[in-house]
Amino acid sequence: MRKRVSLVAVAAALVLSGPSASAQTIPLDSVNVTDTTFRHSVRLQDGSTLIGRVLALTADSVRVQLSAGTVVMPRTAVAEVRQFAAARMRNGEYWFENPHATRLLFSSTAFPLEKGTGYYANTWIVLHTFAAGLTDRFTLGGGLFWFPGVSIDNTLMYLLPKYTVVDAERGKLAVGALVGILPLETLGDDGPWTAGILYGVGTTGSRDSNASLGLGWGYAGDKLASNPVVMLGGQARASRRLSLISENWIFPVDGRTEGVLSGGLRFLGEGLTVDLAYLKPLQGEGWAPWVGFAFRF
Repeated sequence: MRKRVSLVAVAAALVLSGPSASAQTIPLDSVNVTDTTFRHSVRLQDGSTLIGRVLALTADSVRVQLSAGTVVMPRTAVAEVRQFAAARMRNGEYWFENPHATRLLFSSTAFPLEKGTGYYANTWIVLHTFAAGLTDRFTLGGGLFWFPGVSIDNTLMYLLPKYTVVDAERGKLAVGALVGILPLETLGDDGPWTAGILYGVGTTGSRDSNASLGLGWGYAGDKLASNPVVMLGGQARASRRLSLISENWIFPVDGRTEGVLSGGLRFLGEGLTVDLAYLKPLQGEGWAPWVGFAFRF
C-alpha cells in the first residue's frame, strides 16, 4: 500500500512541477501580429519564458506585450514560440486546457477524444485503461484488471467504445458500452462469457467545469437489465492546477436503492492528471480510497 501511494505522490509532484503551458508550436515568422484572439508563450535561449502577445516582428527584433508592459528583444534570443487562445489567460496566467475531460474517475463523459489523440489511465496499479480517438466523434478504449504474476487466462479484460452523437457547444450526448470479457479458468466455462453496461451520457459545460448525467443498462450474456443504473458526476476547475471531481452511481438491488458516492481532487498537468478521491456506499458506513493517474498523448 505504501509503495502505491508513494508512486502516486511522485506523479502528483510531476503534475505540479510540470510545464506551464500547452500550446501549438509555430515558427516565429508565422505569428500573425494583428490577430488579437491568440496569445504566445515565448521561450528564450536562456531558458526563461515570457507569456503575452507578440506585437511586432522585424528582421532583427521581436516586441512582446506582457501584463507588466512591453519588452523588445533580439530575434536570436527567441528559442521557441507557442500559440494558444486568448481565452485561456486568466488574471495574467495561462490556464492550459483540462487534458482529461473525456472521463471522470472511471465513467466516460460525452466529450470525445480528438482524432489522433489518446490516453493511458491507471488505478491502484492494477486497473489499466487505454483509449484513442479514431475520429473526432468515435473513441475506442479498452483495458484489463491485471495483477503482476497472474495468467492472462485469469485476467478480466474490457472494451470501451463510445460515439458522441451530439457535439454542440452547449451540450454533448454520447452512447457507448463497457464490454467485459470474463476469464475462462475462473468460470470453468467452455467459452468466453461477457457482461457489461450499455449506456448513454449527456454532458453540459466546458472541458474545465462540467456536469454529466448517464443511464446504463447492465447485461450478462444475452440478458439485459430492465432497470437502468444512474450516473451523476462532474468536475469543477478550482485553480490552474486543481479540479474538484465527483462520480456517483445509483442502482436498484432486489427492490432497494443502492449506490456508490465519490468525491475528491484531480491534480492537473499539461498532459498528466492525478486523482485522489474516496468512495462511500450510499447505504452503510465506511469508505475506500480511489487513487489513479492518466497520461494524455
